[in-house]
Formats: sequence, C-alpha cells, structure tokens
Amino acid sequence: MTGEQEPEFRRWIRNVLSQLSWDADRQLEHVRSLKVDVDELALEFDDALHLAQAKVHEGLLSQEAYQALLPVDAKLSHMTEHGAELWTGEAVATAPAWEELRTIARQAHLDFDWKSAG
Repeated sequence: MTGEQEPEFRRWIRNVLSQLSWDADRQLEHVRSLKVDVDELALEFDDALHLAQAKVHEGLLSQEAYQALLPVDAKLSHMTEHGAELWTGEAVATAPAWEELRTIARQAHLDFDWKSAG
C-alpha cells in the first residue's frame, strides 16, 4: 500500500464517524439524498470498522486507533438489539439513543485522530 492510499482510508473512517456525529436534520438529509434507510449510517460504520481491522492486520493502523472505534460499535450493537423502533427517521430526530450515539461518535472521532496520528 502506498502512502497516498493510507490517508484515504483514514479520511473515509473519519468521514463515517463525522456522519454519525452530525445533528439529526443533517443525518436525515444525508440518508434521503442517498435514497437509503437510516440504518445505512450503521452499515457504513460497520464497513469502516472492518476496514480498520484489516488495516491493523496490515500494520497500517494502530490497535489503539482501532480501539477508538469500539465504543461506537458497542452503542450501535446495543441500538440494534432494541429493534426496529430506533431505525426510523423519527427515532433519529428524537430518541435519546441517537443523541448518545452522536456524543460517542464525536469522542471516537477525536480519539481516532489522536491515536492514528504519526
């Protein structure tokens, strides 16, 4: 992998974390523009998490940077366990679980930046 490709995967992971930290209106606008359901936000994070894990195995991402993503994964898993009621536009706008997710994603973004720098 070249040095040019490494920053691209990191930028993408940061972008996914940013999307999870956006306010509800912006998240809903985003999924509407893509013509997908709100669960796409979680599915894209899952893709980012798997990519990060692969980059750790390739030696291109620190274990610490990967671990910065795990609180987001845990929150999304918890939300999924609660069923479909959290995966609606109304829930994105009003459910405390989504606000908690935004807070966790903001912290993960900061931690990922710090732990993947260098």
